[in-house]
Amino acid sequence: MNRFPSQISRAAVFVAVAISAAALWWLKAEHYPTEPVRLAQAFIGHLAARQFIQAYELTVKSGHVGATAAQLEEISHREACKVERMVATSPFQSNGNRIRRWASGQEVEMPEVQVEFEGACLLRVTVRRTQGNEWRVFTFASHAG
Repeated sequence: MNRFPSQISRAAVFVAVAISAAALWWLKAEHYPTEPVRLAQAFIGHLAARQFIQAYELTVKSGHVGATAAQLEEISHREACKVERMVATSPFQSNGNRIRRWASGQEVEMPEVQVEFEGACLLRVTVRRTQGNEWRVFTFASHAG
């Protein structure tokens, strides 16, 4: 009796199950919004370094962040704090959700992403996509946990 074909069959089933499990895990995994996070981190870095002109250049330049770099500086004295690390982004978007949106012809990128930091306070930076498809800081504020 030759066991070789049944061993190949078992190995093929094992590989198929492993690939399916990995694909399901990846589809349900959170998409990490690299560009909004990078922008929020750069913005916080400029505020911490007191580089308000550079920080202002990363904003939508509206009333929520001030109409000028000087207004941004004033707002930052009330709202900003020393942060140590980024802890979360929202809203949650899975890899599978992005594929579903792409396949149905919908816009894949979220129009707004909130990036949460923690340190001396909890600090939320809201980043929005502009009509030019660029990410810009819309607002930032410390908040209670």
